Order: sequence, then C-alpha cells, then structure tokens
Amino acid sequence: MSAPVTRLAGVCGWPVHHSLSPTLHAHWLREAGLRGAYVPFMVKPWEARSAFASLKRTTIAGVNVTLPLKTQAFSSADEATEDARRIGAANCLYVRGGRLIAHNTDLEGFTAPLRARRSYADLSDMTVLVVGAGGASRAVIAGLLGLGVPEIILCNRTDATAEALVAQVGLPSFYALPWAKRGLAVKRADLIVNASSAGMAGYPALDLSLVRAPRGALVYDLVYTPERTPLLADAAEAGLETIGGLDMLIGQARPAFHLFYGQAAPDTDPAPVLREALRTGTR
Repeated sequence: MSAPVTRLAGVCGWPVHHSLSPTLHAHWLREAGLRGAYVPFMVKPWEARSAFASLKRTTIAGVNVTLPLKTQAFSSADEATEDARRIGAANCLYVRGGRLIAHNTDLEGFTAPLRARRSYADLSDMTVLVVGAGGASRAVIAGLLGLGVPEIILCNRTDATAEALVAQVGLPSFYALPWAKRGLAVKRADLIVNASSAGMAGYPALDLSLVRAPRGALVYDLVYTPERTPLLADAAEAGLETIGGLDMLIGQARPAFHLFYGQAAPDTDPAPVLREALRTGTR
C-alpha cells in the first residue's frame, strides 16, 4: 500500500521572511497529523505573473499571497471566486482541474475579530478610517461594506491612489481625505484600521497621531510583526481598545488551510505558538 501523498503549499511575497504563515500552517499540520509542508517563496513583483501562472505546472496545492503581490495574483488567475472579485485582489491561489483559481480569505480574516468585539448594531453606526490603499485595504473596505458600516474614510500617503480606489468603488459613503488632513479623519473615527505596511518590522512607523481619537475608538492594526506595533502601543497609552494583526492572520489562514490540505484546521488556539516565534525570531 502506497504512503499518503505529502501536500505542499506556501506563501509568496516580496519580502517574505517576516511571514508567520509557515509557522502557523506547520503547527496545524502537526496538530492534525497530516503529511504536508508549507514553505515561503520569495517572488519578485516584476516576475510575479509568470511565477503564479507556473503553479499549474507543479504539484503545489496552492499558495497564500502577501504584500505587494495580491493584485498580480488576482490578474494572473484563470478565474476568480466571488470574494476575490469583490475585492479585486487575491491572497490565495490554488489549482483545480488544471485552472488557476484566485480567492481571497482576507475578508473573512478581517471581519471575524471585528465581529467578536462589536455588534452589528454598533457597526451600523460607525465612522471608520482606513489607512492604506493596497490589496489589504480592498479586503478591509469590502468587509466593512458587508457589515453595513455607513461611513468609511480612506487616507493614503499618496492621495491619488486613495482617490482612484474610491472612484472604483463608487459609493457616496466611501470617500478619501488628503493625507495632510488625516487628523480630521482620526477625530471622526469610531474605528481606525491600519491596512498599510507602516509599522511592520523594517518599515517606518505609521505617521498617525491618536491624540484626537474619540475615547471609545477601536484601533485595528493588520500588521503582526511586531505583535505590538507603534500604533497599537500609542492606542494602549491613550486608553483605546485594540485588535492586533495576529487575529486576522489566524482568521484568514483557516479557510486557506482547508483549501490546501483538504480538511479543517485544528480548533486549538495557535496564538501562543505564533507569539513564541515572534519572541525568539524563529520561523
């Protein structure tokens, strides 16, 4: 009798050394007793489309996609799921029937921690500030719209990029403010979401003061390396409630694990394993 096939999956990014996804999926594989592996792939942005297209010629079950490759992943696929089309970006690629499928689990990953902290009634009365206009921001905006948030303000260091994304969505409840006026957005916001790479290890901190934030505001930083980003540290000092990027990382990884390995990820909380990896610098 032949041994079970070892299924291979991974994460693509530029850079990718910071990703905790290999640690997370390896932990789940061990917990589930599955024959599988999950490895990082360094993919150059200018070669991303050809690299993603080549997945159909390999035995790789699928890959997650991180910064800054999510829009290239979407455009490289033969077809896209509804969630990927809604966002216009993919954080997940997999092969089915010889075709490359673009999917996005960021939407589910973003909304799950938020719904655990705020009721639908609360969300339907919120003004939200989103910082960043890349692939992660698209998932955040789609998630917020799906939750019925009535007002979303977008700020990005490059104003034209924010304005272009707002024009693509085309809803009066979603609008951009110039980066120079981000303080006004903070003053209005019940929820502040950092969907940019600012604050990630090796990147400058997010240039956003929380001094004028409402006392009951919630600050949600999608960055998880480090777990306590400068933005989250500022929020804690100001007495504001926070959500860190590990929550989203785990939330978006669960459906991806099922796609890659054919069964649900274990129910145990992997956060202690991830925190230990951050503490020791091991991946």
